[in-house]
Amino acid sequence: MRIVICDDHRLLVEALATAIVGAGHKVEAVSATTTDALIAVEKHRPDILLLDLNLPNGDSLDAAREMVARHSYTRTVILTGSEAIEPLRQALEIGIAGYLRKDGRIDQMLATLERCLRGERVFDEVLMRRLNRTMLAQQRSSTLHTEFTPRERAVADLLREGLDTTEIVATLGVSKSTVRTHVQAILNKLSVHSRVQAVALLEGPLGYHDEAVS
Repeated sequence: MRIVICDDHRLLVEALATAIVGAGHKVEAVSATTTDALIAVEKHRPDILLLDLNLPNGDSLDAAREMVARHSYTRTVILTGSEAIEPLRQALEIGIAGYLRKDGRIDQMLATLERCLRGERVFDEVLMRRLNRTMLAQQRSSTLHTEFTPRERAVADLLREGLDTTEIVATLGVSKSTVRTHVQAILNKLSVHSRVQAVALLEGPLGYHDEAVS
């Protein structure tokens, strides 16, 4: 296996390079910028480009996109120290071969690179679970957004703001019985049994309101 490493963390690069060579593989080049990495890939045509996600110039995903489009003979594997899942989502769309955490064991990284070389796509399991949960929640919240009537959405927004029935009545100019009907419909559609549970589901990044305005 022939590898180009692009990472600006010298100690990590040295440790990786030592482990790669010790396992009988070859490090063709080491770079600290995506520009140099792309030049190295064109020159050496390696099996793997191991690419740091968080380089100072911030263009790692752009470089990965170019790699996948122009250099299909090299499989791009991103290395990250971030917990963020949005870069993982973008990387999946780009079509990279792997997405690994920097805090993983080096022997596990090597095993993953070998799997990528065999044609597998390997992604950090913890981050993938988080991404999958978020995507499922967004799909559900999008469905809820379309299922709520305009008046139910208005009531749901006021519930999120902490208003009680009397305050919602005053805000919307409707009767208490109408508010109670809307609240019950919201509870039914969310499959919960109390306002507290409804607010917990509607709030934060998994709530339909945030999804609707994002």
